[in-house]
Parts: sequence; C-alpha cells; structure tokens
Amino acid sequence: MPRADERGIALLVALLVLTLLTALILEFDAEARREYRAAAGFRDDYKATMLTRAAVQATKAVLLQDLLREKMTGQKYDGPTDIWAMPITKYPIGDGFLTARIQDETGKVNLNDLASTSGGELEQKKKIARVKRLFELLKIRPDLVDALMDWIDQDEAPQPAGAESAYYQSLRPPYRAANGPLSGLGDLRLIKGFTPELIERLTPYITAFPVEGNAPMNINTADPIVLQTLDPSVTQTVAMEIVQGRPFKTKVELDRISSFQEIGRTLRNSYDIKSDYFSAHLTITVNETTKSALVMLKRDASRGESTVEYLRIL
Repeated sequence: MPRADERGIALLVALLVLTLLTALILEFDAEARREYRAAAGFRDDYKATMLTRAAVQATKAVLLQDLLREKMTGQKYDGPTDIWAMPITKYPIGDGFLTARIQDETGKVNLNDLASTSGGELEQKKKIARVKRLFELLKIRPDLVDALMDWIDQDEAPQPAGAESAYYQSLRPPYRAANGPLSGLGDLRLIKGFTPELIERLTPYITAFPVEGNAPMNINTADPIVLQTLDPSVTQTVAMEIVQGRPFKTKVELDRISSFQEIGRTLRNSYDIKSDYFSAHLTITVNETTKSALVMLKRDASRGESTVEYLRIL
C-alpha cells in the first residue's frame, strides 16, 4: 500500500494539474472573448463605414425632396424652416442609427473669395475687407488675413504680415504655400498663425465652398456676425432686424427692412435668398461603434440632384 506521504504528494500533483488546466481554460476563454470583441468591433466598424456612405445618399435625398417641395409650392428660397434645416436624430439606417445636421455653406464667409480676381481690383479689395471684418468681429487679429492671402494667391510676394513658400520651407518638415484655393478648412492648419484654437473659433462662420468663390451670401441663413461682414453699414442692429424678418422669399422683400434699403441697393449682387452648396455633419452608430463624416454637396438648382464636392470620414 502507498504510504500516507505518497498519497499526499499525489493529491498535490492532482491539484496542481487541475489548477493549471483551470488557468489554461480561463486564458483560452479570455482570448476567445477578446477575439470575438475584436471581430465584432471590426464588423461594426465596417458596417458604420458603409452606412456612412449610405447616409450621404440619404442627405442627397433630403435636398432633392426639399427642392421638389419648393417647386410644388412655388417657393424659390432656402431658409431655416426648410426640410434640409431640420436636424435628424437617431434615424434607423441599416443596422445602425443616423444623426445628421445639414447646413447652408453660402450662409458663411467663403475664404476662397480671396483667390478670385473677377470683378477687378476694387471688388477684390471689398472681398479682403469682408474677411478682415469677420476677424475683427470675432476679436481675431485681422493681419492674419495677410498670411491667408499669401497661401491662396498665385505669387510668392508676401503681404506685410504674411508668409510665402520661403517661410514654410524653413519649417520642419518643410513645405510650400499652396498658391491656390483652399481644398477645405483643414488646409488652414498649415497657414502661419492659424492655431487650432483660432480655427475652431472661425469654423462656424467660414467655408471654402464653392472652391472657385464668388457665390452670393444667402441672407436667409447667414449668422448675424456673417451678415455684418457684407458692409460696414450693416451694424449689429441692422443684422438683427434682417434675422427677425426672415425668411425672405425674394430679394425685393428686404426693402421692407428700412435700415437696409439704401445699403441693399449697393450690395444687390453680394447676397441672395437661395443656396446651391450644403454641408452635412453625419454620425453613424452601430452598437458600440461610432463613425463621423463631413460631406459637402452641390445641388443642381433645376434637377435637384447633388454631387459630392468633398467627403471626409473620421
């Protein structure tokens, strides 16, 4: 018969083996769960990416529906009461949910107006003055517009407070000034003096679309601060009177704003009451995964179909 100490050793060995087996099983189980979560995350991430592209099509459909309704009712204006202006919250789409906010890009100050030379030198000076006026209203140094102009214009001659390729080539890593229009607001981070904090302050009021510039401002959707950039005569009081009178169905209706009558006659080509360019901030949620995207759309004024000018999935 085995002795008592041998039986004790056998019991200890059995317990040790059992402990090791238990540890291995738990490790396998944990690894399997990790792999399952990773696979589920990859699946949801892929679904969210695909649904984001589907959300772009949904945005196009909203803009088309809005234009069709305008044609049925005889409306020829875009304003904050339109279908596209209504926020979309947790709308079921595929296996996820869509949250979206569509904005009128022509209700903002287009920085690419600085790249356009149409209209001659006098008109160009007016465009520069409008951008500088926006900076002043936001309490941002207006001389930063010099660097913006140098980034956009086609020459290598720096403005007094600007910077051309010679400056950017001295940085690490070096790069050159674009000497062309902004492709999007993300380009601002490359320009001298444009810090992330400054860009964040500017973003609600600026756009880079249309890239060629020269689109009249939609007075029905512009922020009061943006309205004030039209002309020094458009004070905060005048801007608020315009906002309170919206939406305007025709440009002539603005004449009922007595404080704007004389100003409006000289600015008639600088503003409008309808839009062709829209942005959409999209968020798709699939289980624990969230995808965001920014899309810029140009809507055809006659057919209502929209083309993608810019798409960035985050």
